[in-house]
Amino acid sequence: MRAVDLTKGYLTECTIHHRLDESKNTHLEHLEDLIFNDGLPGGQQAVKYLHSFHEMLKGSAKTKFNLTTKWDGAPAVFVGTDPADGKFFVGTKSIFNKRDPLVNKSIEDIKANHEAEGLQDKLISAFTHLQKLNFRDKVVQGDLLFTDDSITEANIKGEEYIVFKPNTIIYAIPKASNLAQTILRAKIGVVFHTEYVGSGELADLSAKFGFDAGSLGQSQDVWYRDAIIRDYSGQVTFTEEESLDMEELINNASDNLTAVKDLDFLKNNEFGDDLRTRIKASVNKIIRELVGFEQDPKVFAQRFIAEYKGTLKSAVEKLKSDAGKVKKTQLMLDGIKFLESNQDQIEKAYIVYLDLIKAKEMIINKLANIKQIDTFVQNAEGDYDVTGEEGFVAVDHIGNAIKLVDRLDFSVKNFGTGRPGA
Repeated sequence: MRAVDLTKGYLTECTIHHRLDESKNTHLEHLEDLIFNDGLPGGQQAVKYLHSFHEMLKGSAKTKFNLTTKWDGAPAVFVGTDPADGKFFVGTKSIFNKRDPLVNKSIEDIKANHEAEGLQDKLISAFTHLQKLNFRDKVVQGDLLFTDDSITEANIKGEEYIVFKPNTIIYAIPKASNLAQTILRAKIGVVFHTEYVGSGELADLSAKFGFDAGSLGQSQDVWYRDAIIRDYSGQVTFTEEESLDMEELINNASDNLTAVKDLDFLKNNEFGDDLRTRIKASVNKIIRELVGFEQDPKVFAQRFIAEYKGTLKSAVEKLKSDAGKVKKTQLMLDGIKFLESNQDQIEKAYIVYLDLIKAKEMIINKLANIKQIDTFVQNAEGDYDVTGEEGFVAVDHIGNAIKLVDRLDFSVKNFGTGRPGA
């Protein structure tokens, strides 16, 4: 595996928390959300990531750093050898359930455990064909790209393609190419990106990002890739002007982060966890409404506080007992008072949030020059519009990861598919 090098060791001290489940790849955080997750330390980590990307894109990197592509596959498939008994299995994230893990070691298991329309057939195909690869002593996560019955043909801008659409993005390969012929012979296509390591039962394993699939062997029935970007030389190097622009964006974020005196209000009180969740939900609401990121920090903070008041009031009204209402009302009043007294801190955090987005977008635009397969989306008229990859994931040398996604493009599209966390 060819590692991408970065300088200054910026990522050696970063610890990115996966809030939904810190040992499983069930959720990756957006770069800019780090400041809402961890306050000032999160903002500092985000700036260090930006420094590292800047060095990479200048072509002067020294510290190991892996960059992977986010493929828009679905569903997520978990496959490998159950450490408990050494048997091959496939499944969904439910393999990690503590009480009732759904680990499928036969087609009968799949039929009993998964009744969702379409999912059962996909898991049966995965079970049938993925065991033709070498998953001995491995547990790996990937995203399903196609089964043999999901590949179709399309004429896009006068050229014949084979296409598959696992979720939002349409992947298209020129029909006359060798790659198209290889894919047409396959029964299933998967991109693998995460390995689970450790000892004990499946639920005890931890995610290790940036899986190198070179040891899986070959089968004509399985077309697979890992997500690692191995060669980008000459494709994504900043020009001198771009480098200076990026440096200015990073300096702005650093300067504004210095002005943030204290973001500990996000974690050192009983409202902190809920605040983190609510602030990010408020941003996602803006994205859903297709209005773009609010550019006025004061407006954002005021709107967030108003929405939070409404949420708390609704929670109080749902309670049945008078005692419960009194207690909840007091909590509501305390929470609102706390928020209003910290409005300036929300504003300052949001200023840095916007700075991080600007720098991230510049990185994404440069990385967009790396493309393994043509990608499209269909517009309302049924025509094919060129689109970028879903995004990218940066993985440091100890396996911590954050994602880089154009949220006003791809995430907006994904909000209509039931996968708003993209």
